[in-house]
Amino acid sequence: MKEKTIKKLNLVILILFPIMLLVFSITYNIYSVGTENRIRRELENFTNSLSLRMESKYMDMMTLYFKEELNNYAIANEFTNLVKEQVRLGITPHFNSLKFSIDYTMKNNVRTTTYALLFIAVLMFILTLVINFTNNNITNTSYVSSSNNTVMSIKENNDKPSNPIGSVIDSSSSESIRLEIEEMYKNLVKEMKNSRDEQALEIIEKMFQLDDRNYLALNGAGILYTKMYGRENKDEYFKKANEYYQYALSLYTNNENVSNNRAILYSIRYELKKSEEDYETALIILNDTLSANHLDVELLNNRATLYAVKYKISGDENIFARSINDYDELIKIDYNNIYALNNRSALYFTKYKNSGDKKYFDKSIEDCNTAFKINSAEALYDNRGSLYIYKY
Repeated sequence: MKEKTIKKLNLVILILFPIMLLVFSITYNIYSVGTENRIRRELENFTNSLSLRMESKYMDMMTLYFKEELNNYAIANEFTNLVKEQVRLGITPHFNSLKFSIDYTMKNNVRTTTYALLFIAVLMFILTLVINFTNNNITNTSYVSSSNNTVMSIKENNDKPSNPIGSVIDSSSSESIRLEIEEMYKNLVKEMKNSRDEQALEIIEKMFQLDDRNYLALNGAGILYTKMYGRENKDEYFKKANEYYQYALSLYTNNENVSNNRAILYSIRYELKKSEEDYETALIILNDTLSANHLDVELLNNRATLYAVKYKISGDENIFARSINDYDELIKIDYNNIYALNNRSALYFTKYKNSGDKKYFDKSIEDCNTAFKINSAEALYDNRGSLYIYKY
């Protein structure tokens, strides 16, 4: 609306300004012509009056000196005509020259002023066009810039994560949807822990139907496909899990839970494919996340387990020492952590097989018994490789 008003105002100026100059030019010309005619008439009257007065004075003078000769009517009449003619012949050329000069000067001034006004009119018309064009460009630029800024602002607000870790729910979800997704997520975790993949996939699909940007849905889908990849070793599951994690991280930057689970995904593929690139990727993610929270037991367990897998593959004693160091630090923080005890037991057993030293066998049995005493139902529930701790 503002842009249309400006354009309308500029158009009115474009029309009115030349019209005003044209009216002024016409008025000035009419006034100048009238002035010139008045001067010409006054000059004509002055010339005639002066001629008559000179004739009268000249006749009075001649009568004074030639009174007797002028008593003759014929001679007097002839003399009078002669005087008039001589006076007019003497005065008229000079006054004609004066009238011509005044007339020329007036016309020249009128012509010069008219040309100047026309030049100013053309110049102002061009300037008005330029100003109009500039204003339109500025208006359009401001409008586009404002629109772009508004769009960018909306996009940034949409992309900005609502809360940090924990029960993070997309702020765009209503309260009822949020509560429904949380309830569905509890069922999803149960299905995943019991390895009921089909039921878990159905729950994931329903969650995405409610909110496809929801943190719990994205993280849960990533965990589900990570577990499926670990069991079935299908690349399509790895790809899907990684895509969900990456999308979640694009919405919830530096999310510790998602980063931890993505590191598990690459750790599992390293154990399956034995690719050093996967090992480095997983280690970088874990180190970066631990730098912000170096006492996180889940992260410590997963890095220690990654080292344990690396030691099992390479037999590098330095890697063994790093793994033991992480497990020891973790167990000091959480002595009842069954995952850490089981994983350290497996690491000691690998060391026993590599070295033949019975003390590592004894340590392996000790950790296994400790875990069993803590929780006999869960201590050995998973015998399908290394035990990573997911962040749900």
